[in-house]
Formats: sequence, C-alpha cells, structure tokens
Amino acid sequence: IFPQKHAIAITELSEHMSAVRGKHTLKTGINVRLYSMFRESFDGVYPNVNLIPAGSNPPASFGPSGAMVISIADRARFEQFYNHLLGHIGTVRQRFYSDLSAFQPAGTPRVRNYRNREYHAFVQDDWKLRPNLTLNLGLRYEWNGPPFERDGLQGTLDRAAQINPSSQMSDLTIQRTSRWFGPDWNNFAPRVGLAWDPKADGRTAIRASYGIYYDALAPAAITFADANTPGFTQLVEVLPNINPGSDIRLSDDYPLPAVPPAPQLQLPAERTTNIAVFDPRLRTGYVQQYSFSIQREVARGTVVEAAFVGNRGVKLFMQVNPNQRKIEGDFLQAFRELQAFWSNGTPVSAGNTLVRLFGSVPAAITGIGGAGLLDRSEAGAAADTLDLNRNNYGRYTAAGISQFYIRNFPQYNILTLGTNEGRSYYDSLQLSLRRRGRSMRFDLNYTWSKSIDTISSEGEAFDGLNPPNVAIDSFNIRLNRARSDADRPHVFTALAVWSLPVGRGRRFGANWTRWVDWVAGGWETGVLGIRESGGAFSVRSGRQTAGTFVPSFANFTGDRNAGGVARRGDGVYWFSPQEIPQFSFPAAGEIGTSGRNAFRGPRFFNIDVSLVKNFVLTERHRIVLRGEAYNLLNNVNFANPEANLSTRATLGRISSTVRGITGAPLGEPSGGPRIIQLALRWAF
Repeated sequence: IFPQKHAIAITELSEHMSAVRGKHTLKTGINVRLYSMFRESFDGVYPNVNLIPAGSNPPASFGPSGAMVISIADRARFEQFYNHLLGHIGTVRQRFYSDLSAFQPAGTPRVRNYRNREYHAFVQDDWKLRPNLTLNLGLRYEWNGPPFERDGLQGTLDRAAQINPSSQMSDLTIQRTSRWFGPDWNNFAPRVGLAWDPKADGRTAIRASYGIYYDALAPAAITFADANTPGFTQLVEVLPNINPGSDIRLSDDYPLPAVPPAPQLQLPAERTTNIAVFDPRLRTGYVQQYSFSIQREVARGTVVEAAFVGNRGVKLFMQVNPNQRKIEGDFLQAFRELQAFWSNGTPVSAGNTLVRLFGSVPAAITGIGGAGLLDRSEAGAAADTLDLNRNNYGRYTAAGISQFYIRNFPQYNILTLGTNEGRSYYDSLQLSLRRRGRSMRFDLNYTWSKSIDTISSEGEAFDGLNPPNVAIDSFNIRLNRARSDADRPHVFTALAVWSLPVGRGRRFGANWTRWVDWVAGGWETGVLGIRESGGAFSVRSGRQTAGTFVPSFANFTGDRNAGGVARRGDGVYWFSPQEIPQFSFPAAGEIGTSGRNAFRGPRFFNIDVSLVKNFVLTERHRIVLRGEAYNLLNNVNFANPEANLSTRATLGRISSTVRGITGAPLGEPSGGPRIIQLALRWAF
C-alpha cells in the first residue's frame, strides 16, 4: 500500500450591504470562493516485486513432474511455494509519472494542484407595494471558472470539440491544456417572489416565486477526468527470470524497471485504453425553481398550507460514451444469421461479413466468442470479442472492413465525454399542518411528487456493470429518461414535541414542593414518524445483448407495480413466483422493454421517540437526562431487491435492509433496528 494525500481548501470572501429607502429594502453583495484541491499519490513509484510463478520459469527439472507423479494444479502450487520459499522473482513493476513531455525520475509521486475560481454578485429589491403586498425582485450573476491545474499538468484530446456519436477518428492525440473547457459568461439568474395577504388580517399568505440556480461542476468529475487521461502514467514491468534456466532471487542484484522514453500521446488503434475528456463547449448547468403556496391560520397557533413546488434542470452535467459499440446494421445481421445457423441450421448468406472475415461459419462462431454468446443473444459481447482482440481486428483490412466497423474511435475502449446532456424534472404537491402551543407543537407534512431525469448522479467512476453516470445508450439519451433514483411519490412525516402537564404551574402537581417538582416535573417527550414510498430500481438482463457497453434491461410483460415483501422458506423476496416468469431476456440487438427504474422497491416506515428531563442545579449548571428509542416498533425496512435476470434463482431476493443511523437526533430518522439508549449530560 502506497501513501496518498488529499486536501481541499476553500478561501471565501463575502460582503453584503442593505439599505431601506421608503418602500424599498435594497440588498446587494458579492461572494468570492477560491478552491484548491491537492492530491499526491505514491502509488507504484517504488519497485514492487512479485513472486508469482507466471513469467518466472521455475526450473523444469526441479521437483516432481509427470502426469503419473503430480497433477497440473499441484505442480502450479509447488512452483508458487518454490518461488516464495527461495525468493525466486516473478515480476518487478514500477510506475512512472510524466508531464506529457517527459517522465519524472523513479520514485517521484503523482502531484496535482487543481484550482477553481468562483465570483458571484447579486442585487435585490424587496418592494412593499402595499402593507399587505410585497414584491421581491433580484438578479444574481455567477462566474464559475473552469478548473485548471496550477503546474500545467492537465491534458485533453487535440480534437475534443469534434468528438460526438457521429464522428470517426483514429489519430487523436493527447495534448497539454490550461483549460478543459472555456468559461461561461452568461450565468445570469433572475429571482422573482411575491407575498400577499388578501384580507390584510395577518392570517392568510399567498406566495409565489421563480428563480434560476446554477450548478457548479462536482469535484468528482475533475478527479475522474484527471485520472483517466492517458500519457501521465506508465507501468513498466521487468521479468528477471523470463529466460529458461534463470534463477534470480531477492537476495541477488535483480534488474529494476527503467524510466520509459517520452510519453506516447497518440495511441495506436488497439482499443485497450479508457479516456475521459470534457466537451470544450461545456456550459454551467442550471435549475429553474418555481413555487406557489397558500397558507392560512385556521386557529390560534394552527396553520395549514398547500403548495405546488417544482423545478427543471437544464444543461446538467452528464457523461456519455460516444465510443460505445455500433452493432446495428451489418454486424447485427451477420450475428443473427450465425444465430439462426447454430439454432436450426439456416444457411448463412454468401455476403455474411463475419464469415468473410474468418473464412468459414465455424471459424466465425469461434472468432466472436463461441456458441454460448449466440445462445444468449449477446451481440454486444460478441462485438467486443471481435473488436477488442488484436487477432480479430487485425483481419479488418484484408477483409475490406473499416477500422470504424464497431467503434468510432478505435484508439480507445471507453471514451467518457462530459456534456450538458443532463435533464431533470420535479413537480410536487406539498400539504402541511403546523401547531405551536404552550405545551405542545407538531408538524404534519405530506408530499405527493414525481421526479424524472436522464441521470441521477455525476462524475463518478464507471464500475463496469451498473454505471451511475453513463446513459444506457449514448446514441439515444432519451432512453435514459425515467424516474429518478430519488423519486418517492408519497412522503408523510410527523413531528410532535409535548411538555408533559406535570409539575408546578401545570395541570397536575401545581402545588408540589420545589424538590418534588425538581424530580418529577418538567418532562418533555418527542415523536418523529416517517413513511415514504420505496426507491426506483432497474432489472438488468445480465447480458450484453445491445451495443451499449453495460448489460441491457430485462424484457417485462406484467404490471409495473409488481412486487411486495414476501417471506418464503429460503429468504425474503420482492417478486412473487407468478411475476418472475414475466421477465425474459432481450433478443440480439434489443435493449430490453422494462427500461430504467421501471420498478419500485419496499416502502420505508420508522418511528423514533424521546423523553427528556432537565434538572436545574444553578443558573449556569443543569443536568439533562435523555432517553431515546430509535425505530420504536422495530420495523424492518428492506432495501431494493437483487435485480439481475441472469441469476434467475435470486431475482427479486432481498438480501439487505436500509442502513440505519445509530444515535440519530430527533428529526433525523434512524431506519435501523430498534435501539434504546439513556444519556446523562452535565451542561454548564
């Protein structure tokens, strides 16, 4: 394990002024934020010696051999034991870092000092048109500068502006840059608000508002792009015992990796490297927020309110992959012909590209990954087998096939492009009832809403299976438009705090002595309850049937409201035995009919309570006794189920619960198992 260091520093300067001029309350201000992100990594900078047998050539004559003496597996274990016992070296690896012009000396860490500058200013006028009518007018301007590396250790592709799903290039070159994208000078954000008391009696309030709010780029997007820019890093490997008969050990003067020559900035079309870049035209995304509410005091201290609240996210940051596999058309037709031949012997057409490439139908089936991919309709996986294997794509030219047959940018495997393709939509009806009394206060809130987006997170690393930040189809973003990960149609919360009517000056125990009241009076209890709809989730096929570089969705023919917690002999399940058969695998080239976030998981329900007593010792000293019960009813809140059709036996099985918050304060639901605790605190 090599040391690493991360540090983020924010320097903020702000100044605000206000003035009252008649019916106008004028406000203005500026805000400056200077971000500094430091990262230092010693990952691999020192020689890493590995004693694995691979590449070490243990002497063939050493130790037992022969099929009748020792098995192949036992021989492999023996060679590993031999290497570790004698220090016989397998590999020596060392990582070197560059500035895109030359590699640094051995042992030099990777250092980044990213900077970002934000300058904001606003002006606002709260204009009291009438005693019962106030108009809020404001304008905010934000300049969120593009991030830059202090020492110029920043790179991108020379023609990043030309990268899109319809372009094709095989000679892209990495170059140093001072900016990944240019500044956005057009970030004006108007704000309008209105507050009106129709009867001027102080009991009714009608409010309306509209505003634009800009969304700065997440730091994770910066670090992801920086870590996925080739040329800055190169791993060099030495095999001291690669030659037969060699026996170089840890005790010997073994060779070390040498500093490589200048970084390779124009990669060959080998499709082995991933890269992340930003669209140079990237702009600051923003959200339009709007609301309309009516509030009324129906009794003393009791207020009801109804509000419509919504927002629209525009030009939000979203990563796409314009280098995803292109299988529609010729490749898919050729694959389906091989499928038909394998399943029922249907003759393959004379012009089948895959057969022409490999010379025969059996060779073509083997070349794309075997008959198993045909049986599972994994046209996407077959395209990868074809296009990522040097022995396969090396045949393209002789067969008259373009280097762009499967990928637009054959120098790379995954090309992550940061764009403004993200969109979000949220609308809600919010109802509330609030009361503030001498001994009791409570809040009841209900929200009915719908949240839709094209992506629910940004700037996160691709995990190879279910990426949170990349569309299912980068060539058709609309297919990703669906319910948000955080969509909860129904949310009900209740909060109540009650001072018990026991003690001096209260209904019961009004005549208690001071000492009796000190012990038995002045208790307060609180209750927090929450019930909300379950989270949305997708059911994946587990197969790469489409051109997208992640598994496709499952096909589904049933009701999208399917699901319910059911305890069966071997566990807890969400989908019933009758619903499971309604899922099926997509055919070759299909993306799956169920779609993104088509299903909703188990609901969430939780009640927390507290009991508090203050023992006043002196004016400045008191003891607080607090008893708390989290998840009082010990209700189990299940997480979303397993949703991979390729493991049908576990499809819909619930294997975890919602993570709880131990010791959560009142107002923050715990969600975990029931916890009862007592605390005694001396406050002074």
